[in-house]
Amino acid sequence: MIRTLAVACALTCLAAPAMAQQPIERCGVFQITDAEHVSYIPIPGYSILLATPPFSAPPGAVHAVVCDRTSIFIGPNDHRVITDLGVPLFIRSGGRIAVLEIADRQLRLRFTHGEPSPEERAAIGPAIERALAEMDRMPTHHSQPAPTP
Repeated sequence: MIRTLAVACALTCLAAPAMAQQPIERCGVFQITDAEHVSYIPIPGYSILLATPPFSAPPGAVHAVVCDRTSIFIGPNDHRVITDLGVPLFIRSGGRIAVLEIADRQLRLRFTHGEPSPEERAAIGPAIERALAEMDRMPTHHSQPAPTP
């Protein structure tokens, strides 16, 4: 029994650094190739949770950012995908999919597949409010009037 426990502890200690190096999320992009096809392109090392704003688009066409996470939640800078890149953020976890988007001039997290857990549901409202407060503090971009011919 003690030998088994000692081996289990040794394996746990060896595995801990490897687990610590696991990415918090894995992200990529959706690229629309034509009216009927969308491709998912994974981007190694790309992370919205670890990125520093303002965000810049990864190389190539970006029609949406997609991140696989351990659960579905709105991170502190997730709204920057919308404000900086101008595309929605899809969050996938355990077969469930949610999209952070602007709809009817409102920021929302909409589940397209599956449902939020009770904990996730409770966290969505405060996270949306926090994101809206951050968006209100961002400088506005004033568009230039179109030149007249």
